[in-house]
Amino acid sequence: MWIETVKIEGGILDGFEQRFSRELNVLIGARGTGKSSVIELIRFCLGASSYTQAGEQHSTEHALGVLGDGKITVTLTNGKQRLEITRTAQDTEVEESDYFDPPFVFSQAEIESIGLQSQSRLRLVDDFLPVRQQAASGSANNAKIRSATTEIRTLLAEIDRIDEQTADLARLQASLDALKKQATAQASVHKEITVFRSSLAEVTPTLAAARVRAEAIGRTVAQFSEWLEELDSIADRRPRFEPWPAQAGTADELADLRKRERQAYGNIKTGVDELLAIREELKKKLAAATNQRTGLENRARDIRQRIEEKQKGASALDKQIGDLTQRISVVKSLVDLRKTRRAQIDALSAQRDKLLGQSETWRQQRTKERENVAQQLNRDLGPSVRLSILPFSQHLEYISALTAALRGSGLRYADLAERIAQTFSPTEIAQLAESGHVETIAAALEITEERAGRLCDALRDQAGGALYTTVVEDDVKIELMDGADFKGIDFLSMGQRCTVVLPIILRHLERMIILDQPEDHLDNSFVVGTLVKGITRRGDGAQTIVATHNPNIPVLGNADLVVHLESDGSRCFTRASGAINKPAIVSAITTIMEGGREAFARRAEFYAKNSPHAAKS
Repeated sequence: MWIETVKIEGGILDGFEQRFSRELNVLIGARGTGKSSVIELIRFCLGASSYTQAGEQHSTEHALGVLGDGKITVTLTNGKQRLEITRTAQDTEVEESDYFDPPFVFSQAEIESIGLQSQSRLRLVDDFLPVRQQAASGSANNAKIRSATTEIRTLLAEIDRIDEQTADLARLQASLDALKKQATAQASVHKEITVFRSSLAEVTPTLAAARVRAEAIGRTVAQFSEWLEELDSIADRRPRFEPWPAQAGTADELADLRKRERQAYGNIKTGVDELLAIREELKKKLAAATNQRTGLENRARDIRQRIEEKQKGASALDKQIGDLTQRISVVKSLVDLRKTRRAQIDALSAQRDKLLGQSETWRQQRTKERENVAQQLNRDLGPSVRLSILPFSQHLEYISALTAALRGSGLRYADLAERIAQTFSPTEIAQLAESGHVETIAAALEITEERAGRLCDALRDQAGGALYTTVVEDDVKIELMDGADFKGIDFLSMGQRCTVVLPIILRHLERMIILDQPEDHLDNSFVVGTLVKGITRRGDGAQTIVATHNPNIPVLGNADLVVHLESDGSRCFTRASGAINKPAIVSAITTIMEGGREAFARRAEFYAKNSPHAAKS
């Protein structure tokens, strides 16, 4: 699609309404007449993001300052259909559209600074990849990876607690064996209480089992209730379709979706109601198990009281045996629970490994696609411009994730994060820490096992889980042939950086491109030989909008539309617009651009006198 019309209401461009050509459109005018403001408002309306964070902030502030309490409306078309987009200063978010790709918008400052930042260099290449592919590829797995990691970390924490609770199992069993020996000795001396002991021995295992059942059901009730409360709360906060506006001019286009939404929500409520009923059944089972345990405890207490009557102190020993037996039964149930949790972790880890493998495959494929783009650009722009992909070279996001995870650990994480990033991939260090491979980490990073243990503890927290979806991006090396050698973009002058970046931008032969004064810091030979040719080389359907002071762009570019902007000091407006040969446009170009009519006349006289043809005559 391309921009058909731009309409601005309010602000310093109030009343601006301009129809644009499908091909080359040039905005001209003196400084302060609103050329850049029109461009920034188009960027703002269509949600075309800047290549740099500073540029994004500057562009937004510029657009909001110009727009004030007004609004901008941009109409897009593909020749058959139209799409109207309106935005005000209060519309802080722009939703991505499936109907059009936002234009590439570049101010001169952005063109000068793009090559100095690794992320913006990478975006120069990525913009040649399909936009939908960029947005969708790889991101679908990340949510599943994060969910599996969160669940694994929760289960690992539970296993740590179980390990603490079961650490004394051997000691408890030894104590129970010793108490039973004492009980056996007492029984040989006091045969009269053998019957009571036999009854107590029958009750004790049953009581222990009842306690295990009650606690197992209790844990299930607690976890299920907590989850169900969250689910019920989320179901009650469903978003509702707003009424279809009468001013839309059509019948309710969402009617079918409203019906399906109500049916779907009804299904959810039915499911929630069934889960609530299950919770009530669980509570009943918990009450029954608790009552059974209480009854058995009362029975055991009665038997011990009778034993006490026969032999003072015997019941205390039996109580210790009973209590200890129950404790051991509970601990053994936790050992079994640990096996269950470990199996769950193994299953989740296998699922996550599969997802990580898919993500890695996609990342490698994306690197290959970037290399293909770089090779094509080298063929198109070489030998003066050369691009090289440096796979997995941007560690800033990785180091930031490590720093966030290690903050508060007591480790000197600044140096340690750098060392980790140079030694392990994000997934490698996350998996090593999760599995507790202290020795491996200590040896690789050349740190003590005590520090490696603290590192593992820090990275096993939820913040460390973010490492599984942390991306170590590729970088792009951009070079310009300077004399006989290539020079990296970091070492180029401002003008040289523009001569590298602009040709790359103009290799987009179909997407809308909007440029704000791209000729700054460029000599006329580059403007004519490269910039203008790059603009005219774009496809017939590739719309270009350029704000400029250089007459070569509209004249040699044979602009389809020239818009002459002026200002009365308080408002900017269109003085004239039309084809390049329209008298008002010819007058504007020869009057206000590059020194005006007199400068044009002097250049024409100079060329006439000094051309090869003039010299022969």
